[in-house]
Amino acid sequence: MALDTTLFDSDLTFWGWSCTTPNELFARLADELEVRDLVAPTWRGAVATREEVYPTGLATASCGIALPHADAEHIIRPFIALVRPASPIPFQPMGGIGDTVDAKLVMALGFTHAEDQIGALQYVMEVFANEHTGDALRAATSPAELIALLRG
Repeated sequence: MALDTTLFDSDLTFWGWSCTTPNELFARLADELEVRDLVAPTWRGAVATREEVYPTGLATASCGIALPHADAEHIIRPFIALVRPASPIPFQPMGGIGDTVDAKLVMALGFTHAEDQIGALQYVMEVFANEHTGDALRAATSPAELIALLRG
């Protein structure tokens, strides 16, 4: 299933957050997502617990990213939230193998159907497999530029 790239939205793109841990980022992001009626109040704990068991840090050729998500039961409406933190946030590596990943971009995925997560992960892997595109994403200077690059 292809990813609906209209889910990349400037209203859900957050720039320059000063978070130092994944849990600090999840708490702040939960506040933003709850007020928009995108997630249930259970999302905050669910995403943190899932990240501990199934870490999502991914070292790519251009930068470290993280793809945190919670199970569909915590999602009200589908979304993709992007966070460009003020400084990289350390995430444990996907699969639990390798070094800590300093995420310069966090892409929180929220889908009401589990199979949609697979399409999103495939899309992200394809985007960041292209070193030129990955470098452009890392160098983006505004939410609008980042969204344009992700939408293709």
